Amino acid sequence: MLLVLCPDQATARGCAVPIDMGHPKWVLEPLTVHPGMLPPITDPDQARRLPELAVLSAPAHADGPHSEAVLDGLSAALGSLTGDTGPLYYDYVLSRFSDAARKLMEDMVKLDNYEWQSEFAITHRAEGRAEGLAEGEARGEAKALLLLLEARGLDVPADVRVRVQGCTDLEQIERWIQRAISADSAEDLFT
Repeated sequence: MLLVLCPDQATARGCAVPIDMGHPKWVLEPLTVHPGMLPPITDPDQARRLPELAVLSAPAHADGPHSEAVLDGLSAALGSLTGDTGPLYYDYVLSRFSDAARKLMEDMVKLDNYEWQSEFAITHRAEGRAEGLAEGEARGEAKALLLLLEARGLDVPADVRVRVQGCTDLEQIERWIQRAISADSAEDLFT
């Protein structure tokens, strides 16, 4: 028996094609499963008991009629996990969610005075806050770099501006700032 776990229905159809094994009358017919075949897990207690089922089911149902209940169940499932399993599952579902489902999940956790209970949620919230601060600092440094170039009377082409504003590596921006002090052109930052 060959069981193939697929990310979506189209992949499942493609993987379900019989495989001729080369021996007369021996054709392997793979069994395929995709998230849409699973029921929506909307009960938080059931999600905590069967977190893997909630994680596999959520991407298929996060945009459906039970989306809020599915995401509540998913949150309960992720909150019940220990170690690094929760973050791995969280990364998986976010990669499978539509933009609308990701936004809904974010909106659902922006409740006033909500106190996170699980170690997983507390850790991810702190990591997210730290990443946001680092990105904000990088944006500020990038803005300062562009102002420095302009104050020096250097022309800043659009491609240079985009590259500088898109950089989130604070150390790289600091190296560019050091180069900007004596650069003859904005493009000299990158040489």
